[in-house]
Amino acid sequence: MTSAATTDVPTTTEHVPPKGEILSLTGLRAVAAIAVVVHHTELPPSAPEWMAKIAQCGFIGVPLFFMLSGFVLAYNYPALSPRSGWRKVVRFWVARVARVMPLYWVVLIWAVCMREFKGIPQDSSLPLHFLGFQTWSGDLNVGAQMYNAPGWSICVELFLYALFPFLVPVVAYAARRFGVRGLLALAGLAFAVQLALWAVFVINGNADLPAVDPNSAHRWLYRNPLTRLPEFVVGMCLAFLLVRGVRMPRLLAHLTQAAVIAFVLVMCATRDLTSGPLGAAFFGTLWTIPFGLLILSLASNRGFFAWFLSVRGMVMLGTASYALYITHRGLLPAFGRGYVESAPGHWGYVAVLVVIALALAVAEGAHRYVELPARQWILKAADRVLKPRASSGR
Repeated sequence: MTSAATTDVPTTTEHVPPKGEILSLTGLRAVAAIAVVVHHTELPPSAPEWMAKIAQCGFIGVPLFFMLSGFVLAYNYPALSPRSGWRKVVRFWVARVARVMPLYWVVLIWAVCMREFKGIPQDSSLPLHFLGFQTWSGDLNVGAQMYNAPGWSICVELFLYALFPFLVPVVAYAARRFGVRGLLALAGLAFAVQLALWAVFVINGNADLPAVDPNSAHRWLYRNPLTRLPEFVVGMCLAFLLVRGVRMPRLLAHLTQAAVIAFVLVMCATRDLTSGPLGAAFFGTLWTIPFGLLILSLASNRGFFAWFLSVRGMVMLGTASYALYITHRGLLPAFGRGYVESAPGHWGYVAVLVVIALALAVAEGAHRYVELPARQWILKAADRVLKPRASSGR
C-alpha cells in the first residue's frame, strides 16, 4: 500500500522531517503487504485449519496501512496547513499522487490489456478506475474486484490525502494547546466514532449482510473512505505523541509487541465468523487499539520486533511494499496460484513460497524502474511549476 516510513526527497524547504526514517515502520509495511499477498494466494488444502484461518485474515494488513499512513504523513508534515500557503499544500498533493498513481496506472493498463487478450469486454466503470474513484461505488464488483482488486484502497488513500492538510492543523492544535492529554483525547474520540459506526451496523443487522450487498458492513466499514478516517486520525495523533517525546520503556515495548502479535494470531486462528459482530469488527475496529500500541512501540525503537523489522532485508522489502501490494493480485494467475491448490503434500507450501518470491521480484523491479523514476519526474516537473516567482525590483 501507500504509507511510507520514508518521505519523498524534498526539493523545497516546505518539507523538513523532524527526524529520519523510522526503519521498524518501514519493515512493518513489508509484513502487512506480505500478509495481503498470502491472503490472496491462500494455503494448500492440506494446511491445518488454524493456519488457513490466519492466512485468510491477511486482509487486516489494509487497516494497518491506513493507520501507518496517518502516522507517517503527520510525522513528516506536522506543520502543513492551507494557512502556510497553498503552494505547499498543492505540492503535498502532487507528491502524494506521484507516490501512488504512476504504478497504479501501469498495473491498471496491464489489467485492461489482459481483458482484451482474453476477449473480455471492458467495463463501463473503467473511467472510475483510472481516476481512483471506484470504491465509492456500491457495486462490489466495481469497487473491489474489477480490474486490479487492491486498487480500491488507493481510492481511500487519495481521499485521506485530500483531507490531510485540513486535519493536521486540528491535531497540531490539540498537541499545542492540550499536550499529551489532548492528543489522547482526540485519538479516543476518533476510536469512539469508529466503535459507534460498528455498533450501528451490528444493531441494525447490516453486519450479517453479504459483502455484495451495498448496505453491508464490508461495503461501509471496510471499503468506504469515510469510515477509514478514524484510524487515519489515530495514526496522526500517535505521530504527534512521538514528536512530543512519548516513548515506551524498553520492557513495556517488549511486552506490547509480544501481546499484540499473540492477540492477532489468536484472534485470526480462532475466527469462526465471517459476518456478524466479530466479522464486522475484523474490518478495523478490533485492531485500532492493538495496532496503535504496536506502532507507538515500534516508533520508540525498542523491543524485539522493532529490531527484527529494522534489519536490512526487512527494510528493503518494506521500501518496495507498495509495489508488492499493487502488482501481486493481477499476476497471481500467471505465477500459478492453481499449483498451490493442487500441489500434493508439502509441495503446496513450497508453491506458496515460490509465488511470494516471484511477487517480491516483480515488486522490486516495479519499484526501481517504474515507481521511483515516475515519482522523481513528476516532483521535478511540479517544482518547476510551483516555484515562487522572484519579485523584480528596480
